[in-house]
Amino acid sequence: MTCTLNVEAIRLAYDTPRGPHRVVDDFSLRLAPGEIGCLLGPSGCGKSTVLRAIAGFEPVRAGTIHLGEVLLSSPAHHLPPERRRVGMMFQDYALFPHLTAAQNVAFGL
Repeated sequence: MTCTLNVEAIRLAYDTPRGPHRVVDDFSLRLAPGEIGCLLGPSGCGKSTVLRAIAGFEPVRAGTIHLGEVLLSSPAHHLPPERRRVGMMFQDYALFPHLTAAQNVAFGL
């Protein structure tokens, strides 16, 4: 199944004792089936946070994320990660050290 990914005007923030700390504000992205996208920017600008929101690990404070016609996230709706049909490969800390790279990728299958 191939679907367009549509991220529309999302805002992402982390709660702190002094209130929410905005990490990403008014970010939009559209990827058609077969397109490859790339997020570039300095460390700490929110690239990984955007990917975590698309995968369902972070809630959005504003905006929406759709995969095809399916609403994945909005401030009022959060489809759990396991129901999104979106995969995410973590850089290091979530890898099993006793498995090869291929075995780590295949583990979720």
